[in-house]
Amino acid sequence: MSRALRLVLDNIHDRAALNATSEAPGLSIGNTQRNERNRVWRSTDTSTQVITGTLAAGAYVDDIVILGHNLTSAGTLRVELLSGSTVIRDSGEVSTGEVIPAGIWRAGIDPYMATYNDKLEVPTKRLTVTPAAITGYRLTLDDPSNPAGALEVARVVLGLAFEPTTNMSYGVQTTWVDPATHERSAGQTLRTIGGGHPRKQVRFSLDWLTPGDRERLIEEIAEIGMIRDVFVDLYPDSTGLERLSGQFVGRLTEGYGDTHNHYRNYTSTITITEV
Repeated sequence: MSRALRLVLDNIHDRAALNATSEAPGLSIGNTQRNERNRVWRSTDTSTQVITGTLAAGAYVDDIVILGHNLTSAGTLRVELLSGSTVIRDSGEVSTGEVIPAGIWRAGIDPYMATYNDKLEVPTKRLTVTPAAITGYRLTLDDPSNPAGALEVARVVLGLAFEPTTNMSYGVQTTWVDPATHERSAGQTLRTIGGGHPRKQVRFSLDWLTPGDRERLIEEIAEIGMIRDVFVDLYPDSTGLERLSGQFVGRLTEGYGDTHNHYRNYTSTITITEV
């Protein structure tokens, strides 16, 4: 496999002081941080929206992700990373349209330049930059013709990605876990209770874990355990639905562990379930 797996183990957005151009009642910008309730941030209209984050202490960033957004293929995202009041990284306006690539696009079924934006349960948009030390950031969202009449974002992730020296091994297992249960009625019809929103659960092995990689994992997730939200990007070098479906926020299903299998090498199997 090519070197691809990336994990954001420490999401600095979750501890930033936030501000937004507008907030619909009960749907504040704080909902984009870790929240035990499934709520989004929603603007009051489709005017340009600016989300500003300020950090109490500086941090390094190279990945920026918005998840569960309702931006259309005509929308744009601009990311500005700040050191004090100085902009040190500026992505410019980047399209939020995820065009269905050639070879997957179906003539006569998919419209020309069809996108995945309205086909995914949790649409994502991820940008990467050269690592930078920042004290704040601005995210500018623009989608004036959004048919919903407002802009929405469920989660925001900013952090320094962990990319193992050797990629995850073949045998990655992805399961779509549906909380539904089946039971028979008195008339023997099959009833389905609950469910309807499957969540991904991914299990992968890092069979060639260097001491440096292991140290980073211990520092950032072993001592935190199952409580921390982790951004997973399984296939960032891929295109289309494979890349998009491999991006999600999840938590470890069990504590971190590794095996020292030979000199200066460790193995670890990690399972993460979508929040």
